[in-house]
Amino acid sequence: MNKKMLTALFAASALSMGGAAQAANMVVNGSFEDPGFSLPAGSYCYLGGPFDCGSVNGWSGGFPLMLSNSGPWGNPNTPAGNVLIGIQGTSVAEQMLNLAPGTYTLSWIDAGRGNYGGPTETYQVSVGGNVLSVESVAYGAGWTAKSLTFNAIGGPTLLKFAGQTEYDATAFVDNVAVVNAVPEPATYAMLAAGLGLLGVAARRRAGYR
Repeated sequence: MNKKMLTALFAASALSMGGAAQAANMVVNGSFEDPGFSLPAGSYCYLGGPFDCGSVNGWSGGFPLMLSNSGPWGNPNTPAGNVLIGIQGTSVAEQMLNLAPGTYTLSWIDAGRGNYGGPTETYQVSVGGNVLSVESVAYGAGWTAKSLTFNAIGGPTLLKFAGQTEYDATAFVDNVAVVNAVPEPATYAMLAAGLGLLGVAARRRAGYR
């Protein structure tokens, strides 16, 4: 095998590893940039509530959905697109994922509603019925990145953000993603094969058999 072919194989292995690190998001419409919803209140609506959105691709429950520059919500200014949701009071945002057995990373960002003094919103993050995190977001809190790792047994798995506060507290949530936390074994096998062939070539150039 010539040097060019070895270099190509090694590059393919490296790209494969990079692809694993940039694994596809298992969440449908994790940034809520769905052009299909309607905004009867001008810059916001509710899924399953007053000023009804109608539907939001991938998600169910009952929660407010708003534009980043929505004045009634204090101009949330999400850094992840133009649309975000709120976990308000005891509202719920959920989505059924189809996961293979394995280890996954769940990530999202949150912030506190900032257009009036108000209470802290506490919400639970659960996967497959297991509460993995309880988050508290105070009035005026800036956007913060959150992440956690979980194991899935495979099959339909419910992802849920569930508010725990009884009155008009709100946590903004955006940029929800679930990705494989560990590269697949085939990725490691390809990289090992590439490194092994490079080692053989190096030995031959040095005069070893």
